[in-house]
Amino acid sequence: MNVADYVLDGLERWLEVERECGTRALEVDRTLLTTQAAVAAASHEGQAKFQAATAPVGQVSSTGPVLDFAFLHDRPLAPAGIEMMAKIVTALGKTSDTAPVVVAPPIPNARAYVVLGALALKKYFPGLRGEPGQWVKSADGKDVLVTYSPAFILRFPTVTDAVKKIKRDMWNSLKGVMKRVNGGSDGK
Repeated sequence: MNVADYVLDGLERWLEVERECGTRALEVDRTLLTTQAAVAAASHEGQAKFQAATAPVGQVSSTGPVLDFAFLHDRPLAPAGIEMMAKIVTALGKTSDTAPVVVAPPIPNARAYVVLGALALKKYFPGLRGEPGQWVKSADGKDVLVTYSPAFILRFPTVTDAVKKIKRDMWNSLKGVMKRVNGGSDGK
């Protein structure tokens, strides 16, 4: 069995499970089939910043200014995720340069980090545990906010009360980041 057959067999099994769960329509995100370079190029157009992998996981870059905060994600975002993060960054009064979305090391030097999802927490801060909305301390004493991944939020095709609550919780925790880096309350 070649790789393509293996992937297609897995996709067929996944689709069967989705049908059994009552899913009537599915969308295919073709950006997942593109190369990393194409995703990175698309991210610049979508106003999200990606950094090239040049250092081991967890290493903080010693070059550049100290940012207020940076978003850390475990993989490149799909176009809808890029758009969502661009809106969040803009709503927080930042730009992709002052609040980058990082998907590969090195981690920019920042006063605080916003980890987008559990996989990103494991990737950048192995051994740390946290739930969405919770602040934790990294090994070097930096503040780390755990929140939802854009991929998680965008996977829900309809906006239910539960999805609204997740979005509201995420937004409130992100406002807490601004308070924390600006010397206000800790945003808990």
